[in-house]
Amino acid sequence: MSAPVSLRGVSQAFAGSRGGRLALDGVDLEVAAGEFVCVVGPSGCGKSTMLDLLAGHTRPARGDVSVAGAGVRGPGPDRVMVFQEHALFPWLSVRDNVAFGLKNAGVPLEERDATVATWLRKVGLADAADLHPHQLSGGMRQRAALARAFAMRPQVLLMDEPFSALDAPSRDRLHVELQELWAETGVTIVFVTHNVREAVALGDRVIVLSSGPGRIIGDVPVTLHRPRVVESERVVALSATVRRLLDAADQLGISAPREGGDSYVTI
Repeated sequence: MSAPVSLRGVSQAFAGSRGGRLALDGVDLEVAAGEFVCVVGPSGCGKSTMLDLLAGHTRPARGDVSVAGAGVRGPGPDRVMVFQEHALFPWLSVRDNVAFGLKNAGVPLEERDATVATWLRKVGLADAADLHPHQLSGGMRQRAALARAFAMRPQVLLMDEPFSALDAPSRDRLHVELQELWAETGVTIVFVTHNVREAVALGDRVIVLSSGPGRIIGDVPVTLHRPRVVESERVVALSATVRRLLDAADQLGISAPREGGDSYVTI
């Protein structure tokens, strides 16, 4: 299953010692069911804040956030988050970590065991089912986190820089594997990253945010053949286009539409 995602006129602010700080301002974004959308932007532009709003961890100061046409009022099983850190329970085996959400959801034991076995096989961890997180490499831990997320059969998968701490070979392998899992399941993915080439390699579209407060300044479609790798010439070439949007925003100090014009760019 998959579901469309919508942010309409979304702004978010956080209290501070010198008054409120605006993290997002007037964000409008539509993600189709089954689409893989990547979000890039400088540090502090509100990328992770956007994911928190979609996950239901926070509520927007203004605007509406919805999934499958229903307003997001809090966390739910239709949305699953994958973090930069794997967030596995160190005292549980790989098998039990993957089963954790299913168990809490009341999935019967036989069905739960079958689902866990299926996803461990899909991510290449069938032989590591009885190991604990400290016995795994970084790439294997993130595979376990992916298995746990996909096993829940979410409608929307929210990913917050899940591969940024990995070495390049592990990251490249997981790029290809994630594309394969997404193609197989058809889940809607919103993926936040600082890495422009990663965004182009993974996404159907790359959404570019300005410096904080975050506004959308670019929407770049990616129609390259899959699976993609970050070193391919076409990925590198399109990444340069996205990078120019980011550089232009930095040079012009774009954090809001300029008077008499619109800083939003569609390519």
